[in-house]
Amino acid sequence: MRRPGVFEPGDIVVASRFLYRHYGIYAGNGRVIHYAAENGDFGANAMVRETGLEEFAGGRECRVAAPSGGGSGATRFSPEETVVRARSRLGEKRYSLLRNNCEHFALWCARGKGKSAQVEKAACSVALISAAAVALVAGLAANSKKTAGAAFQGDDGLKVDTNADSR
Repeated sequence: MRRPGVFEPGDIVVASRFLYRHYGIYAGNGRVIHYAAENGDFGANAMVRETGLEEFAGGRECRVAAPSGGGSGATRFSPEETVVRARSRLGEKRYSLLRNNCEHFALWCARGKGKSAQVEKAACSVALISAAAVALVAGLAANSKKTAGAAFQGDDGLKVDTNADSR
C-alpha cells in the first residue's frame, strides 16, 4: 500500500472540489495531464494540459482514484501506455461537461473508454427529481379536478354547488 500523496506515472489522480472531483493522469516528476482552462478547471479555453501537481490540486489534497470503469474484464493499459495516451491528446480542445470532461479523459487514457460516474450520477438525480416533479404536478391536477365540482359553503351558510347551472 502506498503512502497518501505518493503517485506513480500512469496513476489516475483525483482532487476533490466543492461539488465535483477533478481527474488527471500523473505523468511523473510532479506533472499531471488533465483537462483544464488557463485559470481553473472550466472555461472557454479548456484543453488537455500538462501542469504541475500543485496547480492540478488547486490547494486540495490529491489521491489515486479507486479502480473503476468497466468491471473485472475491463482493459487496463500499462502505466507507460497510459501516459503516452494522455500526451497524445495534449492541446485537445473538445471539452464537454457531459461527454468529454476530465474524468472521461482520465478513464480513456487508462482504460480505453471514457466514462464519467459523476455525470451518470447527476443524470440519475435529475431524472429522479423530474419524475418526482411530474408526479407532484399530476397529483395536484387530479386533486384540483376532484375539488372543482364539489359543493362549498358560502359566507351566508348556504351550500353552493359549483357545477350547478346559474339561472
